[in-house]
Amino acid sequence: MTAPHSYDPLRFERVHIRTDEALKALAPRFESADAVGIDIEMGQHVERRPGGIQEWTHILALIQIASESLSVLIDPLRCNDLSPLRPLLAGNTRKVFLGGGQDSALLDAAGIPAHNIVDVGEIALAVFGRREDGMAALARRIFDLSLDKSVRRTDWLQRPLNPALLAYAYRDAELTLLIYRWFQEHYPEAVDLHERTLLDARLSDDVAPWILAALSGNRSGPDPLAVVMEHGFDPSRDRDVLTEDMRLALAETTAPRLVNKLVRVSSDIGLSDLVPRFIELTGSHSSLIRTAAARAIGILGTPESGETTLLKLKDDPVAEVKSAAEAALHDLRAPRQAVTVDEAEEDEPSLDPAAMSALQSLMQSMQVDEA
Repeated sequence: MTAPHSYDPLRFERVHIRTDEALKALAPRFESADAVGIDIEMGQHVERRPGGIQEWTHILALIQIASESLSVLIDPLRCNDLSPLRPLLAGNTRKVFLGGGQDSALLDAAGIPAHNIVDVGEIALAVFGRREDGMAALARRIFDLSLDKSVRRTDWLQRPLNPALLAYAYRDAELTLLIYRWFQEHYPEAVDLHERTLLDARLSDDVAPWILAALSGNRSGPDPLAVVMEHGFDPSRDRDVLTEDMRLALAETTAPRLVNKLVRVSSDIGLSDLVPRFIELTGSHSSLIRTAAARAIGILGTPESGETTLLKLKDDPVAEVKSAAEAALHDLRAPRQAVTVDEAEEDEPSLDPAAMSALQSLMQSMQVDEA
């Protein structure tokens, strides 16, 4: 099924649910839907602690769900039992979010986690690039709608909610589903790439432990090179093993954010034998993957292996990919001087005797632990 290129709110039966009985009666009506649009409104509670410390807590204030013809608002401040939503949220129906990270976390905290997810914001980022992945930009592009998003700053914990806020809440879930239908029609490969069971795609336990460790935490840490050494590897001596481990990990997933992380780790530890694989990734339907691959080619490749590919990416329709390709070309063409024995000897004092002794002790303790 494809979406119309116009938005008609009258196509939806709108229902505002404020009792447990009403929710229990209505939830089964979504069971036949192959996809539903979901949006969440939240409030915030601040707890002031001694010393001027403030701790903010997000509170689930409203759940909006829309199928092809039914659009509902569920008030979790009035409904004490949200369990009738579990079959829908955990089942095979595709749950469509737009920027769903916080929404998914709030549903998890409420005991109704969502599985089988797609985030149309991620699809838009992959297809159109940054600043074109929000609701206002997509509504303008697809439906020629101009949305006033200032209402988001309202207090969603107030009751009763006025009609303008209710209309806004209905619309966001409805548009989220229709945007998904539009992408299914026009960019089916990009949709397939972003559909998954959980919001945050994960690698299996079969993946090398050092890779799982390197992926943990946020972008600023941990340092992949340090992780490799902590797991008993020398990046120069064990490059073949590390390369094969990473090759298997890359073969296990197509999730753009996860592939992006794997490519970045590969670059950080110098796995240059993977350049042919990164060249393949420049053909991805995700601009996030194309950008990551371009950067890795610039770091690890040679003019002979990577220049042709990067020149093609300079004509990419997404600005971030173009910029990454241009920077990578600069890196690729920059002189890379080999370090001679004399230069290496001159560089030795960069570690003083105490630091060198500490490093040697660390390596020895790692070898003992490994044994």
